[in-house]
Amino acid sequence: MTDIIPQARGFLATSQPEKALEILTPHITSNTTSPEFLAILGETLLESNELEQAYNILIQACELDPDASLGVEKFLYLGQIIGGADGLNYINTGLNKLNEILASINQGQMNGEELQKGGYKDTNEYKQWVDKKLNSGIFASVEIWMTDLCMEPEAESKCNELIEFSLSIDPTNPETYSILSSIRISQQRQQDAIDALNKSWELFKLHKTKLEDFANKKETNETGADDAFEVGMEYVELIQPLVTLSRYAIELEQYEVAIDIASNIQDINDSILDAFYIEALANLFKAKQISTASFNGSNNDGKDDYRELEISQLNDTPEIKQLLANTRSTLTSAYKIINSELDSENDPVLADQVNELLNQLGGPIMSELMPKRENLDDEDVNWEEEIVSDDEA
Repeated sequence: MTDIIPQARGFLATSQPEKALEILTPHITSNTTSPEFLAILGETLLESNELEQAYNILIQACELDPDASLGVEKFLYLGQIIGGADGLNYINTGLNKLNEILASINQGQMNGEELQKGGYKDTNEYKQWVDKKLNSGIFASVEIWMTDLCMEPEAESKCNELIEFSLSIDPTNPETYSILSSIRISQQRQQDAIDALNKSWELFKLHKTKLEDFANKKETNETGADDAFEVGMEYVELIQPLVTLSRYAIELEQYEVAIDIASNIQDINDSILDAFYIEALANLFKAKQISTASFNGSNNDGKDDYRELEISQLNDTPEIKQLLANTRSTLTSAYKIINSELDSENDPVLADQVNELLNQLGGPIMSELMPKRENLDDEDVNWEEEIVSDDEA
């Protein structure tokens, strides 16, 4: 039994919840009173999109371990599922326990037996895990205050308090500044939101570069396989927070930043539909912004929303033509993703938005589609066969 939970966690770490569930299911009946087992089972069900089952299991796990002595994750997950004031109570239980652990680490009270039990090679690695979980709980709390409890009088002060706490834990965490930008957007503090956005992107770029440097060392056999796998996972995990940050950049009218972020997402994975849509939107809005700025009369006072302009209303200048050409080219790349074997992974609403915008621009650029269709030579065929082979492995 002691091996089952680490095995399941390993499958979750590699995005294989179905395999985790496969090894956990035979042991459910004999572990109905084990909070550790129920916690990993609940997390697995959550990753499998079985929300109701996950909720029931996690509730049971939390009742068996009310002070989170046997793990904090179940409280953080359950709090996010429930939301509202009740959700915050669960998250706070986890945060309180994590703060206790952090205090013990800072006071040098962590012994080798405790580290070994948790599978940590040293105190520093354990502290990194605690910091990560603290931030996870903080970010979830901020989300609740900004959505479910946004009308509460203390919502703004709570968000400020939480984000300051996060910055005190790790002032170099790019996701903290991303969330700070979101908070400032909601507070209509435009320049502060832009400053936080830029700081977040600066830190994300540094982190991405470090991971890429590690990958280069891996190619020269300077690193271990386990470390390389962890860094690879961390690299891929950059995608979602970067997508979120790029959307903030669009909202803040920082179009060059949005394009830069989208391009870097494509570096990590060139099949992320959001990245191409955001890049296209940034180019299009930039064209509309420039066109509006050149108008004479009251439309140039900055009060009208230039983003509502129709494409047919834009000025016919070389700069705007180039921006529209860039938009159409980027959307053509998105069109290829939508019409590939990866389409089932895409948000259908986003796919519709891509197609609608592309139609307004005259449809996909056929010259960017046809060559690959016509040149299905050995290189293309082998690439497809390699993908199939990987899936079957």
